[in-house]
Amino acid sequence: MVKKIAWALIVIALLVSIPSIVDRVSVEQDNLEYEITMAYDQYEQWPVMLNEMMSDREILAQLKDSGVSSMSFEPLTIWDLVNEGLFERMSKPEIVHQHPEARDELPEHNGQYIRILDDESPYIELIKDVYNNHYQLMFEDEIFITQYQVEEFEYGEDRILFLPYEVSLASMPISFDFEAIETVHNAGLDIIPRLPNRFRTIQHENHYLYEQLERLAVEYGSNKMLFSGEDVVGAGEPAQLKTFTEFLNDLNFDIVTIDFVNQRGMNSLLRIADKENDVIRLFSMTLGKGNEPDYQVELEKGVRGYKERNIRMLFVNPLARLSTGAVQTYDHPGQAQEGFDYTLEMVEGFTKQLGEERNAGASTYAPLSQSAIVTLFVTLGAVALITLTAYQVWPILAWPAALGGLALMAAGVVLNMDIALKALALLTAIAAAAYAGLHFKTIKNWKHLLATYAISAGIALIGAWLVVGMLYGTEFLVKVDEFRGVKVLSAAPAAIVGLLLFYTFIRKTLNEPVRYWHLMVIGIVGAILAFYVTRTGNAATALPYELEFRQWLENLLYVRPRTTEFLIGFPLFILGLYMMMVKNKLAPIFITIGMLGFASIVGTFTHLHTPLLVSGLRSLYGLLFGLGFGLLYIVIFRVITDYVYPQVEKRWMNR
Repeated sequence: MVKKIAWALIVIALLVSIPSIVDRVSVEQDNLEYEITMAYDQYEQWPVMLNEMMSDREILAQLKDSGVSSMSFEPLTIWDLVNEGLFERMSKPEIVHQHPEARDELPEHNGQYIRILDDESPYIELIKDVYNNHYQLMFEDEIFITQYQVEEFEYGEDRILFLPYEVSLASMPISFDFEAIETVHNAGLDIIPRLPNRFRTIQHENHYLYEQLERLAVEYGSNKMLFSGEDVVGAGEPAQLKTFTEFLNDLNFDIVTIDFVNQRGMNSLLRIADKENDVIRLFSMTLGKGNEPDYQVELEKGVRGYKERNIRMLFVNPLARLSTGAVQTYDHPGQAQEGFDYTLEMVEGFTKQLGEERNAGASTYAPLSQSAIVTLFVTLGAVALITLTAYQVWPILAWPAALGGLALMAAGVVLNMDIALKALALLTAIAAAAYAGLHFKTIKNWKHLLATYAISAGIALIGAWLVVGMLYGTEFLVKVDEFRGVKVLSAAPAAIVGLLLFYTFIRKTLNEPVRYWHLMVIGIVGAILAFYVTRTGNAATALPYELEFRQWLENLLYVRPRTTEFLIGFPLFILGLYMMMVKNKLAPIFITIGMLGFASIVGTFTHLHTPLLVSGLRSLYGLLFGLGFGLLYIVIFRVITDYVYPQVEKRWMNR
């Protein structure tokens, strides 16, 4: 009766959530456009180095024709203007040495002196306006007890600006390079502001930054915001975040997040701005001077990010960024030309593989949500699956599992406790993968073996469906929020199934003699597990030619199946079913290891930032290839037990 009620609830949950699943696939498929971008400071060496061969207009035109559609700009500091030769930093003793009459005129308090080298520079008045605004706001916040202003001194032909209490000319951004922005914009490229977290007093609505952002939005159509460094603007400062996000909303800026970079304060910014759905994911790729021939590797990473991680902005860095934050510099025009050519080749590679017609600009995903009633039914189905698994482990556990699941459901759905819903999703994923290995007791024949494999796969996919239905929303598509407990999921099903199967196995085999082929099989299993453990994680070392094989598979199949599934988990599970069918005592070992495959297939769908169709295709490949390799492993097992072992035993006995 418990099983019938549980399965009825699961079926209802699946049926009720079909429209939600269809909606999610539709939203994902409706947003296939991408955007290729690069930073202006990565570009600006080319016009200087290649000026005898190409103008900046021709360089920008070639970049645009290859597929680059936008360029990011960070605001300049005074130090940037010093490096450009517009100003020169001076010390007070230097000024007095050159102009003794300045001794009694220069201020007593600390600050920075800069000499104007270009009297026509528009930055002269800009520096005054920006710093005077800064001093006014510092005075309003009572950080300064005196309202300071930028002072200008003239001695002969020297014009010198004094910035009271400025410590570092590179610390405070002053303005975007609007002249460069105009050039890039006229070339047909979009402008993306990229802001460091080095603005003080931005909690004031009259801060100079907001006027510049408004100019970017109104005059240049900027509508995406990117951040540099480890923080977002205003990180850790609620008052600053509040004012800053209000301006972002008023100017309709979408937020760009960088894949694999967790910038401090990002979640707070998105929450305060109510922009958790207005997110575009970016993947950054670096060629690096001298490493350009390896651009194919970065190209493959970017394409994979687009297909598998909902990446819609591809950020190309022709040069590596040094520890100081500056980019590499080309040593001569030939080197710059080589870097430029490889960059064009890489960008053209993206448009060729992803489709030139889709290179139409990155945009946010359409809102994705479902009613509380659907979520209620889905969570009820999840509780039923957890109860069913607990009943299969030990019938007395069914009621505690059901009550615990209902408590999490009430906390997650009724009280809107995010952690409770995620805990229920994790338990559902573990239960589905474990139940895939617990729903059978014996294997009668080949037909039963294949049916059991299919049913186990179906159970795992049902669990994945329920997890997707519970953790539902645009924020999961763009990884603002995510499933928690992937590592627990990878190990827990094998542990649960292993404990149950090995309890009987250990009791029966401890008092029996060990045969040589037993040791051979255990050795093979141990080698497989050791191989699996050493390969877990992003930093795993690849075997020779493995990366090439993976890429070949990906090019052939669009997405490649997971190694854990089609080479380890599913084949060994099928081998374990066969060994159970022929009454081999080592069957529990292989069935337990096979749980890695079912944990992996459920885990594939818990990567909620991966398109559902991609996860489905990858899982289908894993199951089909896993079946093929499983049958191959059975043949190898038969060869070992029927031919190899008897010969070894015979020779050993004749010694």
